[in-house]
Amino acid sequence: MELNAKQILAKAKTGGYAVGAFNAANWETLKAIFNAAEKLHSPAIIETSPGETDYLGAENLVCLVDNFRARTGIPILINLDHALETAKVYHAAKAGYDLLHYDGSKLSFEVNLKHAKEVVSRLHRQNKLVEVEINHITGGSEAHRGSIKSMQNQADYTTPDQAKMFMAESGADILAVSIGNVHGIYRDTPKLDIKRLKQIAAGVSCFFSLHGGSGIPAGQVRAAIKHGVVKVNVNTELRLAFRDTLAKVIKTNKEAAVYKFMPDVISAVQKVVETKMKMCGSVNKK
Repeated sequence: MELNAKQILAKAKTGGYAVGAFNAANWETLKAIFNAAEKLHSPAIIETSPGETDYLGAENLVCLVDNFRARTGIPILINLDHALETAKVYHAAKAGYDLLHYDGSKLSFEVNLKHAKEVVSRLHRQNKLVEVEINHITGGSEAHRGSIKSMQNQADYTTPDQAKMFMAESGADILAVSIGNVHGIYRDTPKLDIKRLKQIAAGVSCFFSLHGGSGIPAGQVRAAIKHGVVKVNVNTELRLAFRDTLAKVIKTNKEAAVYKFMPDVISAVQKVVETKMKMCGSVNKK
């Protein structure tokens, strides 16, 4: 029997592993994720930011994922990542996305909560899972020249009290925790506040999402998984593998047909996805 999104994440939490959430905005990246999931018999989450969603088309992505699920039986979920506008959330839900991340973290706590409650109320009637973000997770999905320390401010970390109040009142399913994680890759590496995560987990019963999975050492990710993280977001490493490999291929391969020079690019992205799936412990958990 095919499991729904909540059952897939609950299975991960009970089993002590996480499901990798991989951003994609083109067929080649999707193919790399599909290949990795099929090879490792691993569940996965395909996610798109609002910009990626507009580029690829929400309905197009849903059709491609549905085709893969029907052919392989592997659990693949679709997530809308960091949607700042509720209209974007509702459009993706209507298109068939399984998870919706409403990000009101740049708003005041009160306004963020108000919007989150509205989104949850509407989407729970459609059996969708909602992810929320209380404290803004900084950075961007790229390679940064500076130090990660310039991006971190413990005043912006999620507190146990905030999490308890926000999740209880909003009724959301997933919390994107801010515990030292940032988006992107830097000269140094982040240090997650696992003690804080453990305290947050003691006060709420929701799932946790860890953003910034490209730059966080595997040991820290695994420690976070032990305390309720069931979704690990990865974007930057996929983008860099795609861009850097494509640049090399174009210099050395004179083929004009895309299907003749893209296999090396797909393979490079697939290797990143496989590494992250192994890090999350999701191999053979289909």
